[in-house]
Amino acid sequence: MKTINTIKIFTLTLTAALFFSRCEKNPSQSGNLIQQGNTTIQINAISPDVYNILQVRYNNVINAPINATIRFTLKDGQQKDAQITIPANNKNLLQWDENKFINAWNYTGGYYDSTGNTPSGPIDRRWDIASVKITAVSCPDKEYGFKVLTTNDWIFYKPTDSITSVSFISNKDTVFYSDYDFMGTLSQFTNSISHYYFNFLYNKVMLFSGSEQYPLHEGMIMDIPLMVYNFNSRNYGSWPDGPQASSNGSTIVLTITKVTDTHFDATFSGNLWSSMQTDTLHISNGEIKNAVLPERVN
Repeated sequence: MKTINTIKIFTLTLTAALFFSRCEKNPSQSGNLIQQGNTTIQINAISPDVYNILQVRYNNVINAPINATIRFTLKDGQQKDAQITIPANNKNLLQWDENKFINAWNYTGGYYDSTGNTPSGPIDRRWDIASVKITAVSCPDKEYGFKVLTTNDWIFYKPTDSITSVSFISNKDTVFYSDYDFMGTLSQFTNSISHYYFNFLYNKVMLFSGSEQYPLHEGMIMDIPLMVYNFNSRNYGSWPDGPQASSNGSTIVLTITKVTDTHFDATFSGNLWSSMQTDTLHISNGEIKNAVLPERVN
């Protein structure tokens, strides 16, 4: 699986040892506590050098909101504290390495309205940030405790999500892809043109339907005039647009074999040709298993 590179950062969180004593007399620091609990959640925060987007990362999906205080140190020495709340059940998993994931929550910062005078949100995009750190983390579910990381020494989150797979034979090649269903499944049905666009596993397999009805249902049969897939670091199939589009052709037919509230299965086969390759591709034994249902868009 492709590893997602992390964005450039100023400074990783600097607060691994920042556990204030309950005897602390300074009232400004009395609330700066890192919640302790029976289940430890690793967490850190970074800020990139463009647009001051704050990203908080943690190694779980939590059933309660996370409240945090983020301290921004500006290059002129000023310190700005921002109160943020990460919503419960946030799930935006980033692939860190093979089968390793961390959860991420992005806050894009404040902005100024049309008068240029009224800041919105706790973070000002115009800040010239030198570093960020977490000074407090708490959660209504006291089962959770937090450990603020200063390095990438993560205990990674292991998803239990469903697996999507796509397989077929193209001439003499056996093609097979599988991954978690949240990894790059971007299928859509577009109302304005009544077409389906199936995109599986970060552009590994893309299917473009003719005019169809929404939603998918078991037994539905649709023509697939365009198909593109990536195999052994090379693209095969149809040019979806541009000057080569007129050379495309496909007799591929896709049949929906199962539909649930969230996923579907299908089979497909047929011939595929275009200027992308010299020989006709004979697609057989095509099978889609446990794919996320297409999103309906305008």
